Amino acid sequence: MFKKILLAVLAVLVIGSSSVAFSWWDRLTLAENENNIITMGEGLEIVVDEVVINPTEAGNLIPVSAVEKQGDTYSVVLTYTIRFEATLEEELNLSATVSDIKVNEVANPYNLIKVVVANPGTIQNEDVVVTLTVTIDETNVLTEATEAQERAYEAIANKAISFKVTFSATRQA
Repeated sequence: MFKKILLAVLAVLVIGSSSVAFSWWDRLTLAENENNIITMGEGLEIVVDEVVINPTEAGNLIPVSAVEKQGDTYSVVLTYTIRFEATLEEELNLSATVSDIKVNEVANPYNLIKVVVANPGTIQNEDVVVTLTVTIDETNVLTEATEAQERAYEAIANKAISFKVTFSATRQA
């Protein structure tokens, strides 16, 4: 009986210590501040908590065909600074992908919201800035009847836009 308990304790210690070692090795963190600084480990990916664009703070996002009024904006630009804690011996591929775009918790109505990622594509020992530009792409509804255009407008006008951003760094082939 004593051997079984000793074996169980040993198994818990081995599994626990390997998890702690893995976490320490990767050093994957997201710095929580207004500068959007992301520190990550080699070959890993990190998903930024849901990004929310509030129209009262960022402005009401409108398509380029609309006339801009006070409080409106044609685009919202977000920047993230990506860095590694450790010194890297090789250059890595850096990618940023956007997923789960929603407007007021509704999946991208009429596919109107477009997020363009400007990314230098690689990272080594210097900080890299990745820029996301959020706009309205109305090409899907321009050929529709007026009622469909009005429904599209009502689906996004003055509503919060949210999405997830995944940053990953991988070895070059």
